This record gives sequence, structure tokens and C-alpha cells, in this order.
Amino acid sequence: MNVAGHYKSPGRSLADLGKPAQIVVLSCIFVLVVLCVTFLLTKADLVTVSGLIVAGFLVLGLLYWPEAGTVLVIFVIYSNLAVVGYKFHGLPQVLVASVPLLLGIPLTVYWFVRREKFIIDYTWMLMLGFLVALFASLIMSKDVGFGVEWITTYVLEGLLLYLIIINVLRKYSTLRSAIWALLLAGALLGSLTLIQELTHQYNNNFGGLAQRNTERWEGESEGGSGVFREREKVRLANRAGGPIGGPNRYGQIMLVLLPLGLFRVLDEKDLNRKLLAALCTLFILAGMLLTYSRGAFLCFGLLVVIVTFMRYIRLSHILVSVVLAVLLISIASPGYLSRMDSIRNVTALFTDDASIKADGATRGRVTEMLAAFNAFLDYPLVGVGPGQYSKYYSVDYMADPQIAFRQIDKSRRAHTLYFELAAETGILGILTFMSIAIYLLFRLWRLRRRFVNKRPELANMATAFWLSLVAYLTSAVFLQLSYQRYYWLLTAFAGATVIILERSSQADDLDSETTLVT
Repeated sequence: MNVAGHYKSPGRSLADLGKPAQIVVLSCIFVLVVLCVTFLLTKADLVTVSGLIVAGFLVLGLLYWPEAGTVLVIFVIYSNLAVVGYKFHGLPQVLVASVPLLLGIPLTVYWFVRREKFIIDYTWMLMLGFLVALFASLIMSKDVGFGVEWITTYVLEGLLLYLIIINVLRKYSTLRSAIWALLLAGALLGSLTLIQELTHQYNNNFGGLAQRNTERWEGESEGGSGVFREREKVRLANRAGGPIGGPNRYGQIMLVLLPLGLFRVLDEKDLNRKLLAALCTLFILAGMLLTYSRGAFLCFGLLVVIVTFMRYIRLSHILVSVVLAVLLISIASPGYLSRMDSIRNVTALFTDDASIKADGATRGRVTEMLAAFNAFLDYPLVGVGPGQYSKYYSVDYMADPQIAFRQIDKSRRAHTLYFELAAETGILGILTFMSIAIYLLFRLWRLRRRFVNKRPELANMATAFWLSLVAYLTSAVFLQLSYQRYYWLLTAFAGATVIILERSSQADDLDSETTLVT
């Protein structure tokens, strides 16, 4: 694999191709109208027809403005709008499944209209290695069909998504716009979560974008009004679930956006953009904190420490912010502080100090983690098979009295990416998986060092994604690999950043194209 040289894009859009292109567009419009009329005549519901119309115009937009269309699709993916439309509003499943594939339209424009070359990088080759490890572990699967389903998800949400993203995020300007799409998606979700909290409209999930589990609301002690109230204990109903419905996962996908928001604040030249980036970051932070996720809280603290040592923010600012935050939380939600304070009680599991007692959730999580680790020790080479541990092995391993800090008689995920992936794919799988992240972190750090004095903005771009990856990998200590499209999307952004910044070290024009070919 080698750098093929400096490739200058012709810069043509579909509209520049003349009459043939116009015929294609008119044909698309005609087909769209026919489909809409057909749905109407068959008495299809309004949501279906509306979704079809939006999808049709999105396709046309992707043909005419591939960069803008790319940004829009990324916004839809990260905000989970399509899945929410399917679960809460009856959007056809075929439309939901086709949303990521819409990125294939700008990809086609780049290849066949602008005559740009295909991009493959070393990270994607490592991802192919992980695919090989998955097939190797499939040999041990009790349920081959379920294992194939897991692998299919990885191919679609990992391999394919990564390859498309690095091929559509070809320019530095497009990369910046795509980052803004992520921040706006996070800000939308965070603002809805904050409004829900301030108004106590917990039964209003804002169309599925601010989900909560209110079934366990009974028994909670609340008093007062507005944000000034007392909560004796944080329960699941208190915790924001965002468009996913899971508080911990929602906290994770918001956490990784915080470094991107910080560096937009630092690097944007326009004051209005700086203020918008700051506002987006605050909404994202609010959404993360309202999940009451202890794992996300710990990882956020780690990010603050790292950024402070890197001298992007001052220690005095951190101290003032912490004092103000503690005062505000003490008034608005005292249960938050007691929940975070419970983190230190995990030491009770490994000491004889009777004055410290770990809560049930902590004991359960540690039991789940250790059970997966023991499964890995028993199947060290290729594991028990992708997706097999929770379904077929977890109950037996959690029953081991030497690790059972809590009695669990139902199948459970390992609650940590590393032990579960090791249990399911063995040494071969976990090593190839980690090599992907380590390789990207190394490349990003090297780019940061290369540009830190010469071109600080480019160094900051590399640093932002380095921190985002660190945030995800750290939070993965407490979460298994669910909703893996979020991780691979972040990985693809980091990979695109590496390709673009590597090109910038060889050319002055960031918007020109350099292609890697095999």
C-alpha cells in the first residue's frame, strides 16, 4: 500500500454534466412521484408517505450536494432519528436500514462524476483482520446462526461504514462540517433531556429522542418544585436514556463528543461559531450528566485531567467550575452526589472493612465482569463464539461461588467490552480489535506532535479525536460493545482525520485529494 500522489479533484457537480444529468434527476423525481401516488392509493399511513418523500428529496440532495448530504446523513445516524422513527412512529424498516447506505450516493458521485479514486487505509486492513478472527471464533459457536448475525452487524456497521466514511470525508472542510453535525446532534439530544428534567415532563419522551424508564418511578421521594427538590435515591426513572433508551450508553455517546466541542470552541475564528460550539458542548455535558452514569462521570474526570495536563484549560478554571457544579447539583439533585460517591464503595468487594458496603448494582457488575474473564480463561484462543457468551455461558459462570458477589440467575452481558470480547473471540479477537484502536491513537498522536507548533488547528483536530477515542475506550471498561455503529463511526472519523492530515503534510491545499491505493 503506498501513496499514489497528489490528486486534484475536477470539482464538478452533477448539474455540470448537462442534459444527461438532468434526465437522471427528472427520472428520480418521476419515480418518487409514482411511488408516493402508489402509497396514497393503497391507503398508506401519512408517516410512511412523509418518510418516502423525505427520503426521495434526501437522495436528490445527495446527488447535487454530496458534501452537504454526507453531513445530513451523519446527523441522522448519530441522533438515531431513523431508528426512533421506526420504533415510535411506524417508519418502514427498509427506510431505516437504508439510511447509512445513503452515503453510497455521494460516494458514487465522487467515483463516477468527479473521477476520484478509491481510498483504503491500514486501519481498514486491520478491521479485516478482526473479521478473520470473528470467523475463527465462529467455529466454537453453539448457535452459528446467531454468530453469523453478530458478524453481519459488524460488516455493515463496522467494515462497510468505516470504508464509506473515509471515502466521503475527503476534504478538511467536509470533516469540519461533519464534526458540526455530530455536535448539533448531541446538542439537540442534550437540550431535550435538559428541558425534560427542568419541566419534570418525564412521560414526554419528545418523540422518542428523550426516553426514560418511568415504570419504576413509584416509591421515589420528591419534594419542592422546579429544579429545587430533594431526591433520596437515584433510580432508573431518574436517568435520561436519550434516543437509545439506555442511560449508560447514552452517557457514552455524549461523552465522546465533549473533546470535539472543546476544540471547536478553541479553533473557530468567528465569535458566533465559538459561542454556538460552547452552547452545544454545554447541552451535551448536561445530557451526559443527567444519565447519572458513574462510568461516564469517571471518564469525564479523566478527560478533564488529561486536557489540563495538555494545558488546553487552566487548573484555576477547573477548580472554580467544580465548586460551582457541586453547589448547583447539591441544590438541584442531591441524589447525584450520593450516587457518584458510591463509586468508592467498590473497594468493599476486595477488603474486609465492614464500614464500607458496595451497592447491589456494583456487586452485580463485578460478578458479570469476572464471569466473562473466567470464560476467557477456559477458552483462551478463539473464545466461545461471537455473541455466544451472554446467551449460553453467562449464567453458569456467574454461579461460581468464588466470584459471585451477587446471585444472578438470568443471562447477562459482561458489562465490559474487553472481557466479553475476549470471552467470545479469544486472544486472536481481542488483540486484533485493540490493534485497530492502538494504531489510530498512535497515528493521531504522531500527527499532533508534527503540527503542534507549525499548524495548531490541525494539531487540535488530531488531539480532539485522540481524546474522543480515549474516552470511548475508557468508558468501554464499564460497557460491552452494544450499538457498535457509534464506535465504528467514531473510528471512521479518526481514520479520515489521519488521512486528511497526512495529506496536509505533503500539500498546502487541504481541499485537494490524495488517494491511498493498494
